[in-house]
Amino acid sequence: MELLPLLLLLLLRIVASAPASPPATALFVLGDSTASCAATTLPLNLSLTSSSGNCLFPSAHRLLPDLLAAKMGLPPPPLITTLNGTATEVARGVNFAGEDGGRGAIFRLGAVGQQLRMATETLQLLRLEAPTPQDADAAAGGAVFVLSFGTDAYARVLSRGAGADASAPKHGRRGLARLLADRVARAVEELYEAGARRTAVMGVAPLGCAPRVMWEGLHVVDGRSCVEEANELVQGYNARVAARLAALRPRLAGADVVFCDIYKGIMDIITH
Repeated sequence: MELLPLLLLLLLRIVASAPASPPATALFVLGDSTASCAATTLPLNLSLTSSSGNCLFPSAHRLLPDLLAAKMGLPPPPLITTLNGTATEVARGVNFAGEDGGRGAIFRLGAVGQQLRMATETLQLLRLEAPTPQDADAAAGGAVFVLSFGTDAYARVLSRGAGADASAPKHGRRGLARLLADRVARAVEELYEAGARRTAVMGVAPLGCAPRVMWEGLHVVDGRSCVEEANELVQGYNARVAARLAALRPRLAGADVVFCDIYKGIMDIITH
């Protein structure tokens, strides 16, 4: 079973459970290699190379933004690097994923900040080009923003070798959850201040059940069981993100902020 369609199904199910909203007018995506082949990640399969390039969840070269846009009746959001910066081009959505501010910047939280800056500048451009302030508010409020961070960071944390050790976060494996979750929550708040009103935040899947992590193991037994310590790290991050968003929602009047618990959905399938 391919993982990407499953992620899409889980996200759509959670979004559908939110209060009814008018159809989305645009899709903007911020994230790592779960959302763009332009992002850099370590492979989680058993080989060091992948026929699908840097795609973490390849699916005939259609990633989460493409499938989600199709379900929403929108065109696939183009990568920001393919656009020339006009309001007409970005009006139906943009995929900012993969802009990480430099090699290894995920541990300096540069990926979130870099993409957030581009997203807020895009909203500002749309506001400047809108006929009226009301039209600008409607355009920003009608768009859906999807944030998918954390998978690449934990893929590197859970990898082996000198290269992985050199790029490991100075704040440690468990400290990463606090820093990254806080940064993602602040990104949601800053997008709201820029006019966004509909946001979905993706959690991280159970990477302890990924083939490479299972094979190498943090405490190898047979290489065929999920690595509990790895999954505990991911669960800690997901729980912190969910808690930060829950605390944030009362301060964001008129906003729909959804947390997509990918971990729980996939583990339900693995264990049943």
